[in-house]
Amino acid sequence: MRESVWNESFRPGIISSTRLYFQDLFVGAKRMSRKDFWWGFLGMTIVAGVIVSLLAWIITKMPVDDFYWSSIVGVALAITAGYYWISVFTATIRRLHDRKLHGWWVLIGLVPFVGEIGLIVLLCLPQHDFGNRWPKQI
Repeated sequence: MRESVWNESFRPGIISSTRLYFQDLFVGAKRMSRKDFWWGFLGMTIVAGVIVSLLAWIITKMPVDDFYWSSIVGVALAITAGYYWISVFTATIRRLHDRKLHGWWVLIGLVPFVGEIGLIVLLCLPQHDFGNRWPKQI
């Protein structure tokens, strides 16, 4: 018997899946399908890359002695990077939940080289829906 594939959005794509990343920024007790994860990852990387590039360009065009505005732009850079890493971290946990794994498996990525490859393999595997205790929707 083949399991049906479930996606949190009806039509996973770069816009709808990126919206899920923003919508569930601080939610880990949920599931995220493989398509939604990877499309959202691409979308968040593009959004964060554009914002960081713009802020980095602004900070290089400022005078050296302008400490006030350069510190504000630096804080904006830090906030953008923080939002990006938090969204990827919680989305990874939701993706692991879709595989019927605990969120603690995200720590396998801390093992140099082998752990990172292992985490990417886990994120690429298809969903495991039978007996999954995490809800599809909250």
